[in-house]
Amino acid sequence: MPISPLCARFALAFAALSIFSSCSGRSPEPAPVPQLPKEAAASPQDETIRQARLELERGESLARDGQWDDAKLAFDRAVDLLLNIPGGVEANEEAKALYGDVVATVHEVERGHQAQLKDAEIDGEEDAAVAAVDELTTDAALIEPPEIRDDDLPSTPEIEEEALETTYDIPMDVNARVLAVVEMFQTQKHDWFQEALDRGAPYLPLFQRVLEEEGVPKDLIYLSMVESAFKARAVSRAGARGLWQFIAGTGRLYGLRQDYWVDDRFNPEKATRAAARHLKDLHAEFGDWYLAMAAYNAGARRIDRAIRRTGNRDFWTLAQKKYLPRETRSYVPLILAATIIAKNPEAYGFTRPSSGPLEYDVAELDAPIDLETAAKSAGTTIEEMKTLNPELRHWVTPLDREAYALKIPKGTRAAFDVALAAIPESERVRFGAHVVERGDTLSKIARRYGTSVDALASANNMRVRTMIHPGQVLTVPVPPGAIGSSGARAYRERTRDAIEEGDREIYVVARGDTLGAIADSFRMPLSELRDLNDLRPGSTRIYPGQRLVVSSRPDVPPRRVSSDGATYTVRSGDTLGAIADAHGIGLSTLRRLNGMSSRSTRIYPGQKLLVSEVPVATADASESTAYRIRRGDTLTGIARKFGVSVEELRLWNQIDSDHIVVGQSLTIRAAGGSQ
Repeated sequence: MPISPLCARFALAFAALSIFSSCSGRSPEPAPVPQLPKEAAASPQDETIRQARLELERGESLARDGQWDDAKLAFDRAVDLLLNIPGGVEANEEAKALYGDVVATVHEVERGHQAQLKDAEIDGEEDAAVAAVDELTTDAALIEPPEIRDDDLPSTPEIEEEALETTYDIPMDVNARVLAVVEMFQTQKHDWFQEALDRGAPYLPLFQRVLEEEGVPKDLIYLSMVESAFKARAVSRAGARGLWQFIAGTGRLYGLRQDYWVDDRFNPEKATRAAARHLKDLHAEFGDWYLAMAAYNAGARRIDRAIRRTGNRDFWTLAQKKYLPRETRSYVPLILAATIIAKNPEAYGFTRPSSGPLEYDVAELDAPIDLETAAKSAGTTIEEMKTLNPELRHWVTPLDREAYALKIPKGTRAAFDVALAAIPESERVRFGAHVVERGDTLSKIARRYGTSVDALASANNMRVRTMIHPGQVLTVPVPPGAIGSSGARAYRERTRDAIEEGDREIYVVARGDTLGAIADSFRMPLSELRDLNDLRPGSTRIYPGQRLVVSSRPDVPPRRVSSDGATYTVRSGDTLGAIADAHGIGLSTLRRLNGMSSRSTRIYPGQKLLVSEVPVATADASESTAYRIRRGDTLTGIARKFGVSVEELRLWNQIDSDHIVVGQSLTIRAAGGSQ
């Protein structure tokens, strides 16, 4: 990938360290402590090690709390401190040992994080594939041959005659390191290499064209093979993405859009062009394609530091003297070995791929469309649409812009245009409506409907921090298959059953569960679920097999004292949770019936609470009317139109919120206003 996770913030950290060091001729003295003897100041090396150790401990603590981004920052600071220790890290055994601890800890944390991501629902990345570079560099490092003498670098040992006759457009040094990797690909990685070769065949014409247009050697195609095994949806444990494994910062630097709707790191053509320009910039900086490839992996600052320390600009010498990370020492030989085999696969026991280039038509859209509608219009499947448009992170083209170039199967453009023209623009993306209630926030509403704050904001042409107010009607993007809140809720609740244990009910977390969905299933606020399980405010981290308390009943439930069957008079010692349980309703329903905020718990003896929907006269079913919801409708508006109450509409249609969907049919059991 373009930059190692440990180096992503080296520039800032190193600059900050330089500023600190140059503010004065000596380190700042601590404020004097009265009545204590003055101790000898620690050496600069000891102080650096102490600070690095603190950063390591801070990173481990943050990682345990699930704060991955902050943990990585702390680890980065620890590495920066050690790499810049006076005298060099190699000259200080304690610093060298601590550096090894930091690197090992980072790898362990990232492995744990990646394992958790695989067990959780990752919005828009359910089909993500594991990146190749992590696995390959580890395997190649294990077979790294003994050191090569200076006079052997570069060397050309005996090799198959076919390889010597092959023409390359990058320098091809065939030495013991490269040959060891060639043998690895021929033996233990044979199936891996053949599958990657077959997978990459459709991309080769595109890659060759783009690299040629950018003035970059076409053999650098095989850098992508090492990075991703030509998997368009590859994601590394460090968060790099796509065929060329860009991390977020480098991707943005080269114009790759990354937001809620689109991640261009997954777009084959755009990512290839960005990679070509990045490699060309690195070659301009170092004047050598091997060093450019090494910098693509480790970062330009790391390579520049190795050159300054050795005074040498030869990759093999830097690798031999181990001034480069172990991963990077293996990275360049991997690319060279992959190039040697891929350009003449039959000579090394592989089969040349027979598949043709990736072909498609492009539909220039003038309005957003969901992929289900697009697939039906093109006569194909959603899976095929996702394959052709891997940069789309969700089920729809971006809602924050109208125009979008959507790739569709080759030869379907005419039929697609005709089919799409027959679909009204208002029906090309499924929307619902939500009337903001007291206590609502964009994040709460997004969680309720299985969408995101960014999606809500885009659909309503507002900023994510825009204030909302009760009574405001919000457009809600509804994923395909969701039919109203009751249908979506039934889907989320379908397999969640609690186990009774004494006065508590326990739910065992299943793969794919989220805290929000579990809270919805058991009709409770997310904050209450966190409180019952001693989870931090804002925490979302759960894991399969975890046991969560979803209900805790007191020994003596409150008595039902109701004059009309719909109210309860609060008694001393009552709580909202106990009252809701005693009357068989959810705590959120009890709060809604009584106009309380989502976090309200305050009640007082003598207070009358509604504990059921307001009873209404039942109209004759034969007098009922069906009303189909139109865009812009709300339950309040429909109730006013027919002269009924919102509570009646909810009761007749068995819905428990104000969420309705365009096209949904409502039953009206009373005569009222005109349609």
